[in-house]
Order: sequence, then C-alpha cells, then structure tokens
Amino acid sequence: PIVLAVGDTTYLDYKKILEKRDDYGPTGNGGNGLILHTSLALDPDFGQPLGLLWEKLWHRQHKPSPPPGETSTSKKKRLKKERLIAKNRAFKEKESYRWVEAFQKVNKLFKGLEMPDGGLLTRVIHVFDREGDIAEVFALQRKNKNTGVVVRAAHNRCLSEENSYLWEYVTSQEVQFIKEVELPETKKRKERTATLEIRYCPVSINPPSRLKKSGNFNVYALFATEINVPDGCEPVTWMLLTSELVTTQAEASQILRWYTYRWRIEEYHKILKSGCKAENYRLAGESMSTMLG
Repeated sequence: PIVLAVGDTTYLDYKKILEKRDDYGPTGNGGNGLILHTSLALDPDFGQPLGLLWEKLWHRQHKPSPPPGETSTSKKKRLKKERLIAKNRAFKEKESYRWVEAFQKVNKLFKGLEMPDGGLLTRVIHVFDREGDIAEVFALQRKNKNTGVVVRAAHNRCLSEENSYLWEYVTSQEVQFIKEVELPETKKRKERTATLEIRYCPVSINPPSRLKKSGNFNVYALFATEINVPDGCEPVTWMLLTSELVTTQAEASQILRWYTYRWRIEEYHKILKSGCKAENYRLAGESMSTMLG
C-alpha cells in the first residue's frame, strides 16, 4: 500500500500583538505570530485525508532595532553582514531544514512496519511544493527504502546531460499527451479546468558542492504547461521531480494527480484558521502547540 505524506507551511498571524514577544515572531509583511509546518497523510487514489502525521510550530526571532542615526552606507554594511551570517548557518539551523525533518519524522512513524530487509511495508510518498526542492531531500530519499518523493522544482538545476539545465532539457522533449486538471479556487485565481501539455523524461541532476560525495540524483522530470489559457488567467506551469518511475502516460498521470492532492493541506490550514479560528486564541507558542496536537 501507498500513503502520500503531503507537506506545507503556513503562518498563524497575530498581526501587531506585541505583549507576547517572547513567544511570537515576525511572519513577513509586518505580521507577528507563529510558523506551522504540517505533514498530512492522504489516500493516493482519491486524495482523502487519513490523518495528521507530524507538525512543527516555531517562531522567528525579532531583529534588534537599527542603531540610532544609522547612515545608508552603514545600513548596507549591516544588512550585508546579516545576509552572510544567515548564509553560513548550519543547514539544521535554517528554516528550510523543516522539509528534511518532516521526511525523517514521518518515516520514523512507519518504522514499526518495517520488513525484515529494512524496507517499509507501507510505501510513503512525500509530496512537496517548491520550498521542498532541496538537494538533501533527494539524498535522504535515496537512503530510505520504500519511500519516494514528488517535488515541484524551484531551481534550474545543472544536469549531467552535456552540461544542460533542467528547464531547457525537459522543455525540449516532445509532448507525450494532453490532460485536463481541475484547479481549485485560490486568492489569485478562480476555479477552472486547465488543459495541460505533458512532457516527461529521466534526468540526472548534479549535486551541489556541499553534497558532491552523494553522486548524481537520478530522477524523473515531468513538465506540465497550460494551453488555451482563458483571458486574464495566468497559465499553469509545473516542473515536477520524482523518484517514481515515469515511462508511460498512466505513470505520468498518477504523479500529476498526486501533486494536485497537495492542495488538500492548504485546505487543512484554511480550516484551522477560518473554521477552528486558530489565530483567535492568541496563545503562547507552547500552549498553541498543545492545542494543535
């Protein structure tokens, strides 16, 4: 059996409430609150939620106020230094590590179902959006038996094929078939049916220098681009990377379907906020973590 472990991050924004600064932090655009990363189990055939697998709740640190009378030159130097410090932080200390952590925590949940050879009785397929396009995710997947990933690509990675790059190489492949996909309503678009041209092929991704000992990541790429786009609508363009076999129309359609199920976790977060009113409780970080389970 297969279980989809769909991951996503959302913000619990308490606007400009400052009386609990020790437990809240900046969330962007002047917001103030907590950050929640969730891994939700879904049925692979119909995308029905099966249960909550793992959640992590944390907050960012408030940055100190700039020195009084700071000049524009001094500000540039200070910001440059801050960016350098952030860049050189250990990977485990970065927010992006949450995707690797989610992968590890979810797999640990299924360890009790291991087969004698170390594989999992249930195959867990992790489905991530662009934030989860991290080389460490592919390296980790390769080390874990009976697990897989479907990730929307965020980076135009270098391939081993004649020094080509992901987007240029995959988009140069022939269209294999055309498929209609239902797009749910979001803040930026209305619900509609999108007609997609589908291309797919195997690719060998060169690892970043920090993982050069890992060797190339041999995965399949699936590129879906919308045609006959309605007036005023932004066309859908998805570059998906997966550890799963994609050699037929049926296999490609399955990967595409699994990726569309990722919206279920956005619906879950919406229910937390609008239905359960999670942002109305204004609890401290530890208390909110207890409430969310």
